[in-house]
Amino acid sequence: PFSSTSHLAGACVFAILGAILIQEARGHTGRMVCMGVYVFSTVFLLSMSGVYHMLDEGSTARAVLGRLDFAAIFVLIAGTHTPVQWLFFRGAARWITLTVMWSAAIVGVTFFSIYYEELPPALGTAIFLVLGWFAGVCGLIVWKRLGTAQIRLLIMGGVMYSIGAVLMGLQWPTLVPGVIGSHEIWHVAVLTAMAMHWRFFYLFASQDRDEPCPPAHHPIGP
Repeated sequence: PFSSTSHLAGACVFAILGAILIQEARGHTGRMVCMGVYVFSTVFLLSMSGVYHMLDEGSTARAVLGRLDFAAIFVLIAGTHTPVQWLFFRGAARWITLTVMWSAAIVGVTFFSIYYEELPPALGTAIFLVLGWFAGVCGLIVWKRLGTAQIRLLIMGGVMYSIGAVLMGLQWPTLVPGVIGSHEIWHVAVLTAMAMHWRFFYLFASQDRDEPCPPAHHPIGP
């Protein structure tokens, strides 16, 4: 199915792009680590999602992969936020926010893994949006420092995730009955958002924290 092939192909592509991203950050250990976290989170989600949608309904393997697929979304949100905090914040502003984000992700992974079959999908979507736009608040702070031109890819990626999630929640539209519906559009939105965020991180991966270029690129915090 399209849901499976699109994300499995995406996992392969982002594994390659991830290697390029980490290479771009070479020479800065912390930056390489946070880029590695982002790369792992993208490839992990796409791999789990791709395999999950390949399996037969009602099978034990699909039940297990369903939990991993849900868990991977929490990991992706926190993993995407990690380079933002590392690149643009420092001190308490960096570490407190990262601690909150990863703690929420761990709680979400644990909770939804245990109660996966009892919880409505809409609840998961709502939590993902709230957690994602908590990270978006930090993105707005960065926007005030860098301006629209510098931050647009980060914000656009978040908007793309949100649009895809809302359309999936509404179960609309259906472009090709039985082939491409709201869920498949969500998968395309995920890949598009990931591409935007990859490009954003690539632009900043090799910049020193105190370099004047790009303009106003100074970490936020004491």
